[in-house]
Amino acid sequence: MNFLSPEMLAQGGPIVLVQLVVSVVALAIVLERLVYLRHSNIVKLDLYHEVLRLVAGGQPKVALETAKGDPSPMMRICEAALSHPEQTQDQLRETIEDAGRHEAPRLERYLTSLQTIAVISPLLGLLGTVTGMMRVFETIVTEGNGNTSLLAGGISEAMVTTAVGLTIAIPALVFYSYLSRRAENLLIEMERYALRLHATLGRRSK
Repeated sequence: MNFLSPEMLAQGGPIVLVQLVVSVVALAIVLERLVYLRHSNIVKLDLYHEVLRLVAGGQPKVALETAKGDPSPMMRICEAALSHPEQTQDQLRETIEDAGRHEAPRLERYLTSLQTIAVISPLLGLLGTVTGMMRVFETIVTEGNGNTSLLAGGISEAMVTTAVGLTIAIPALVFYSYLSRRAENLLIEMERYALRLHATLGRRSK
């Protein structure tokens, strides 16, 4: 019988209900981050090239206002680059990295919660294992070892909660690693584009 079937889940006791709630939260976080962290949502290349064109055309103030008009992380970092045309390359890199640090929480939103779910899910399973085995030993003490149905109930609770916990934890950990790396790569890419924008601005000002 499939351990994820309603019948088997029902044998897992109240801890399985907690695990199911946790799994729904994890799924919601993964879906929300997959949508939000799409490349087109974060690195708005069409708008970036428009800003770059304005800078190359000698209109840095218009470019800055264009960047300010969009709330995307990409434009916030570009705004930092355009707001300090007098800075050296080293100074600008620090400014852009600082802007990136301010945008990082938006990219990494909810990921700490997803990591927590990946950590606590096996622990919830272990808790279910402990309570299930406690039921088994209690049954042995009060009923003897001849009541196989009661013994099986405790063993089922122990095994099902462990299996459900691992089923939640493994995908949660995989998606946490993937989404964290994706957020980091997007941030690095945006910083690289911002440096290119400032270099174009520097050439125009000479």
